[in-house]
Amino acid sequence: MDFSTSLWAGTILWLYCGFMVFWGVQWWLGRHIQGLALLIFGRPGPASSIYFWMLAPGVILHELSHWFAAKALLVPTKDLVLFRPQRPASEGGRGNGAGPVTLGYVEIFKTDPLRQSLIGLAPLPVGILTLLLLASLLNFGTGTPAPSSGQSAGIWQAIAALPGELLGSFRHPLNLLWLYLVFTVSNGMLPSRPDRKPWLIGFILPGTILLLLSLTGTLPPLPLDWQRSLYNLVISLTWIFAFAALINLLLASLIFLLEWLVSRFRRRRVVYK
Repeated sequence: MDFSTSLWAGTILWLYCGFMVFWGVQWWLGRHIQGLALLIFGRPGPASSIYFWMLAPGVILHELSHWFAAKALLVPTKDLVLFRPQRPASEGGRGNGAGPVTLGYVEIFKTDPLRQSLIGLAPLPVGILTLLLLASLLNFGTGTPAPSSGQSAGIWQAIAALPGELLGSFRHPLNLLWLYLVFTVSNGMLPSRPDRKPWLIGFILPGTILLLLSLTGTLPPLPLDWQRSLYNLVISLTWIFAFAALINLLLASLIFLLEWLVSRFRRRRVVYK
């Protein structure tokens, strides 16, 4: 297969679009789940608590990912808090909160930007691997092409088949548990704002330098086998984000309908800023 510049550009563009759709649906859900609970109970405390308990498995996975990554990189840690729906006292805590609520945090000693970046990124690959496991339990196709073919048709067919696979999964009651875990893991796997602070020096700047060196021909091209493996990885990630976005979009539709009904019944609405 010819890994041309246009092929790579199109593949990365699809990955970027899939990620942005996933992130947008997740961002909307985080706000409107709390908004629906606020409409029902009329107070922010219960609304935040409901949001916290809905995401508890994802919070645990998120914070343990930071903790294990820090231990693996020989970075000392202090407090590990998995269940505390409030802001941590320390500014250095790593949280996965929503609004005024910190769902959990890990306090990690300051280290070099690269290790800080890797620790902050840890929930994302752990979340992706967990979603792959859940997709397997749900008998969803992951769209990964055969390593020898390098063709992208499989990924687009797999994405198109997602709605039918989702409808079929409702026939088995146990799949409702796996679908719930897809929701909570996908909503807890993105690094939070404190986790992204060291990325400029740890990831973005080195990556930009490597890209410029590659474009100017200073770096030799990657071997064909490496390009094929990287290509398969990119389109598999595209499928993962599409898979998570679909599950979250289904829940978002339900939340939207419930919020509209409760708003009409209570004759009040939540103003989002």
